[in-house]
Amino acid sequence: MTFRSSLGVGTTFRPGFLGVIAFVVALAVTGMLVAQSEREELRIRRAELADQSGDKAHEIENGVRHGLAATYALAALVRQGRGVVPDFDAVATEMLRYYPGADSLQLAPGGVIRQIVPFAENARAMGHDLLADPGRNKEAFLARDTGELTLAGPFPLMQGGIGAAGRLPVFLDDENGRPRFWGFVTVLIRFPQVLAKAQLPQLTKRGLHYELWRVHPDTGLRQIIAASSEVPLVDPVDRTVMTPNGTWTLSVAPIDGWTHKSGLVLKLLLGLIFSSLLGWLAKQMGELRLHRHRLQALVDERTTALAARESKLGALIGSLPDQLFVMDDAGRIVEVHSPDAALLPRDPADILGSSYDEVFPPPAADGIRAALTAIRGDAQRREFEYALELPVGRRKFSASMSQLSGGDGRPAGFIALVRDVSERELAEEKMREAMVVFDASSQGIMTADANGIITSVNPAFCSITGYSAADVIGYTPAMFKSGRHDAAFYENMWATLEKVGRWEGEIWNRRKAGDVYPQWLTISAVRDETGRLIKYVSIFSDMTRRKQREEVIWRQANFDALTGLANRNLLNDRLERALAHSHRTGKKAGLIFLDLDGFKWINDTLGHDVGDEMLIEVAERLKECVRHQDTVARLGGDEFTLVVDDIADVDDLQIVGDKVLRIICKPFLLAGANRYVTGSLGITVFPDDGDDVQTLLRNADIAMYKSKQLGKNRCQFYSQDMQEAARLRVQLETELRMAIERKEFVLFYQPIIDAERGCVSGAEALLRWHHPSRGIVAPDEFITIAEDTGLIVPIGAWVLSEVLRQANAWRIRGLPPLRVAVNVSGVQFREQGLVEMITQASCTPGFDEITLVLEITESVLMQSSEVTEARLREIGLLGIEYSLDDFGTGYSSLSYLKRFPVGHVKIDRSFVNDCTDDRNDALLVEAIINMAHSLGLKVTAEGVETERQRAFLRARNCDYLQGYLISEPLPAADFELFVLRNGSRTPLTRVPACPKHPAHD
Repeated sequence: MTFRSSLGVGTTFRPGFLGVIAFVVALAVTGMLVAQSEREELRIRRAELADQSGDKAHEIENGVRHGLAATYALAALVRQGRGVVPDFDAVATEMLRYYPGADSLQLAPGGVIRQIVPFAENARAMGHDLLADPGRNKEAFLARDTGELTLAGPFPLMQGGIGAAGRLPVFLDDENGRPRFWGFVTVLIRFPQVLAKAQLPQLTKRGLHYELWRVHPDTGLRQIIAASSEVPLVDPVDRTVMTPNGTWTLSVAPIDGWTHKSGLVLKLLLGLIFSSLLGWLAKQMGELRLHRHRLQALVDERTTALAARESKLGALIGSLPDQLFVMDDAGRIVEVHSPDAALLPRDPADILGSSYDEVFPPPAADGIRAALTAIRGDAQRREFEYALELPVGRRKFSASMSQLSGGDGRPAGFIALVRDVSERELAEEKMREAMVVFDASSQGIMTADANGIITSVNPAFCSITGYSAADVIGYTPAMFKSGRHDAAFYENMWATLEKVGRWEGEIWNRRKAGDVYPQWLTISAVRDETGRLIKYVSIFSDMTRRKQREEVIWRQANFDALTGLANRNLLNDRLERALAHSHRTGKKAGLIFLDLDGFKWINDTLGHDVGDEMLIEVAERLKECVRHQDTVARLGGDEFTLVVDDIADVDDLQIVGDKVLRIICKPFLLAGANRYVTGSLGITVFPDDGDDVQTLLRNADIAMYKSKQLGKNRCQFYSQDMQEAARLRVQLETELRMAIERKEFVLFYQPIIDAERGCVSGAEALLRWHHPSRGIVAPDEFITIAEDTGLIVPIGAWVLSEVLRQANAWRIRGLPPLRVAVNVSGVQFREQGLVEMITQASCTPGFDEITLVLEITESVLMQSSEVTEARLREIGLLGIEYSLDDFGTGYSSLSYLKRFPVGHVKIDRSFVNDCTDDRNDALLVEAIINMAHSLGLKVTAEGVETERQRAFLRARNCDYLQGYLISEPLPAADFELFVLRNGSRTPLTRVPACPKHPAHD
């Protein structure tokens, strides 16, 4: 028997050999089919086993969850009873009847087991601290921190046996409405009782082994919960059992293995029989074909010529839409066809009979030559491309060339089919460009068909949404819905698309991770030439960062960076809304202006970081004073405002103000110690005190300053007369600044005498303002304003300089040595430049022979810090003494006298005035003198105006006297005459009475 090979070479096969080949092939195919059958049976069996084990896993999961569900009911009882379950034993016993999976119920307030039902078999667990047990507290902490039910175990129970514990944390609201951790409600499930519902032994009856296991969370090892055999399972089917905060696995495998050996042997035997039969039939057919071969060979010879002609004709007809070239073996073109003659390099008549390299330009001819050479070598079809410059322009062609066979099967020339691919190339180029843009775009791009089914997405889409292309293709965009938009939003979107073919706007969608984010989305509808909708193209960008930047900008523009409170900008907006609301409802609205008293001292002495801590704490305290609907704002520095709207009575504002004062007065733990400040509050009411924001703010500020003038740490409602007072204060502040520039201040000196000898020992320098129109102005009219505005610092510097200059002038003119006292404000002591200023003043000529005394009040010592104390001692090293002024009017703490370098105390005039008539004042003055002397301090009594007072003080051994009995405050020249007239060692002669000037102590 002869068969024709692909090379055209005749090969003879004997019929017996053909039968052997058929047998071998059939045997191989049969073996493959048997193997495929075994694999399919194994797949079906594993699928069936997976269904069975899945049912059991579901039953186990239901059994465990049903048992654990008791915790939710028990937790509800605990919350209902505010931490107490009345008649817990009876309730729990009844609950166990409805939760078969639960073995016992427990209450663990604070994490410690206090109640158990049933008690007898679980008594050993009583008092067990779930949070303190290092071996089992991991799930307890997880439950407390997440607020979710957790399952611990299985593990050996303290009361015996194996079990697992479900723990549900319970949170109760405290008096402020904040959730507070109460403890756990616990349900105990035992093994294997909790698995009874799953009836796992039925698997063994069905010829299956099983294992229920988990990976231990602490050791990472496999922990067997239940198993039908100790022998490891072979290639089991695993099904997951979901439990709170973990998973178990149910593994199942056949007892006798996965393969049925008897069935496999039977299949192989049948395959062998079938292969043998097929080999025999092939041998028979070979012998039959051998008889018919001779006749068929004659028929083939007669039809070869006809087949060659039909091949040429079929190729020509099949190529009619394209160009066709037929060439002989030498490469001459013998036939040509083109649907458009303009696409040929020459006229068709000139092409016929010409060699291809005569017709086509060199680049195209080279391609044809290479194809002919390759085809002659292996007779395989070749494809190539070439370009021609034609009258219609540059065109590109794709050619497919094959070899023609003659009637005898030998090569008989070549045929080439040529197609104009210029348009296709242009389209492909555009497509490549589009794909580059599609892939490289930073915006997400998605296409969908006319039914809204997603057909493609670009990499940016995947990067933004977290979905891969496989996750979304074939689905609708509804999978991205965030839930923020209602049905009307989407109806409007689709209506716009239908009407104008385009929709653009902001939309919130959901990422694969579940978080919702904003998009700027553009959807375009694409239609064909007939207007039929064929697809949608969506382009979007992630607006998350833009939204975040807008949020940051908005917060920076509306909130205080330090405290997180509303700033002035947001305050104006909130206040405008409150006024509008009050106007609509007819109710009142209040504005409370708070300024901290003493904050500047803390900020200057303890540092700005400590001051910032106080401001943050003040902000938190203020928020506790108002309702959620009210506004607390920080205007800057230590100024705060509270907007309280929707009030029916002005007294409500007084209540809020009093509450603010109370919380501000509470100590602040700063820099390791308690610090104290107070608050001055100004209150205005809409519409009584103003009908616009700026008026209310201005009037509240005026009321606040009135509060400070009245002694601070108080509330002050605005009244009309405050407006004039505020105007006068502003005017006085302006004139005070001009007075500094014009040097309108003068100093008066009030003599201080030795009480025993009656001679002049020194003087107190008292400041006066020589006003150009009002004359001499006493300091009590302007010192407070000077301290509030900080003008006291340059004024104090001038006073010190003038005192030293005058004292040196007296020394030069021969006056005896005198102690000159200068009042120093607490504001000056908080200034860092005080030490430097006094140090420079110490360089004044004659300073070493001048005894300078700085008079300070008890408030300076009381508010002092380590920095202030160091500053006092540093100044003292320059030879400067300290006198504690107005002693007895403040806290009068002995610790101040012991701690600070004070050498003198001055008894306040309020005690001296009545010391001869009021027994209490007399005892107090005597006590002060005795106490000061016991500490080694000198005592000066001020405000001495009568002989009886002088006699009383001398009898109590007071060291120095000062007051109008001795002399009123005198100008420098008069004081010099006073000293020269009375001397420093001779008894004092009282000067004639003259008009009194109020002294500033």
